[in-house]
Amino acid sequence: MDKNIKFTVGNVDEGYKTVEIFIGEKVAYKILRSGLLGVDKKFSDDVKVSYEWFDELDALKIFEWEKNYSSNSAGGVQWELTFKDGENFYRGQGSNAYPEKWERFLDWLDELIPELEFVNRGRLEKISLTYSEERLTLDRREKSLTLDKKNSRHIYSLGEEIKKIFDSAQKFLDGLEPEASEVKIGAQINFEIVRHDGSTETVETFCNENFLPGLTNLLEEIHSCAADLTAEIFSPKAAADTNRQGKYIFCKVQFKGSYKHYTYRTDDETLAVGDEVDVPVGKNNDVAQARIVEIGYFDEYEAPFPVDRIKTIIGKHVELEWENY
Repeated sequence: MDKNIKFTVGNVDEGYKTVEIFIGEKVAYKILRSGLLGVDKKFSDDVKVSYEWFDELDALKIFEWEKNYSSNSAGGVQWELTFKDGENFYRGQGSNAYPEKWERFLDWLDELIPELEFVNRGRLEKISLTYSEERLTLDRREKSLTLDKKNSRHIYSLGEEIKKIFDSAQKFLDGLEPEASEVKIGAQINFEIVRHDGSTETVETFCNENFLPGLTNLLEEIHSCAADLTAEIFSPKAAADTNRQGKYIFCKVQFKGSYKHYTYRTDDETLAVGDEVDVPVGKNNDVAQARIVEIGYFDEYEAPFPVDRIKTIIGKHVELEWENY
C-alpha cells in the first residue's frame, strides 16, 4: 500500500528543511527546501532501501503520536509532519518538544536523505571506556550498555533513556581540556569514540581531579537511567581519592569578563569546579570574585608553581544583601 510523508523542521536562525517521501514498490523523495536561504528543489530517482528501513517505519508507530507537542520555552525548533498510509492519516506538529521516538525518526530520514543532515554528523554514536581490566561500551543505535569485567560480561537495554546518557557523555567530553591529558597522574582511562559520520577518535586521559567531577556525573546519569543495572561500574573516584592524599591543591580561576585563567592554592578540599570564590589580586591583594574552572592535586615537586610563593584563595564567595542593590 502506498505511503506518503511530508516533513518540515527547523528554526528561524538556521532555516527550515522540507521533504516529501513517496513509498510504494519503490521509494522516492522530493527536497522542497534545504536550509536558511536556498530552496534547492530536487526530485530523486528511485532509491534503494533495506527491509530494515521499511520495518523501522512501522516500528515508529506514527499514528499513535500526539497531534501537538509544545514546551513553554520560546524560539527553538519547530516541526510539522503529515503521514498518509492508505485510509490512515496523521498530522502533527511541535515546538521544542517531540514524540518519544523522535531521534529514531530522524535516523530513519537521515538514512534515506543523508544530504539534508537531519542528524548532526558529529553526534556520538558509540563510546567505549577502558579502565584497568574493565570496559564499558555505550551504543546509541542498539540502545545498550555492555560492561566487560575481568571474569564476566553484563549487557543492559537502555531504551530511549540512551539519549540522556549520550547527552551527559557529550558534556563530559566537551569539558575535557587538551592539557588535561598531559597531566599523567592517576589511573589511565582510554575513550574510543565513534561519531555519526563514521569518524573515530581515541582519547587517552588519566583519572585525576582535573576531570573527575564530569566522569562522576556521567556514571551517575548511567545509573539513574538504567534501573536494572546491578553490576558495579568501575569507580575511578576511589583511585583519585587515594591520589589526592597529602598533595597540594591548585585551582585555576577565571574572572568575569576575562578569558584568561589564573592559578591559586587552597587547603579547602570542599571547593569544586564552578564555585565562586574570593581571591587576592594585585600588589595590594585587593579582594576580587572569580570562578573555579579547574582543580588539580600535586606533590610539591610536580606543582606548577612554587607552593610558598603562590597566592591562596580566601574562601567561597558569600553574596551580601547590599550586592543586590
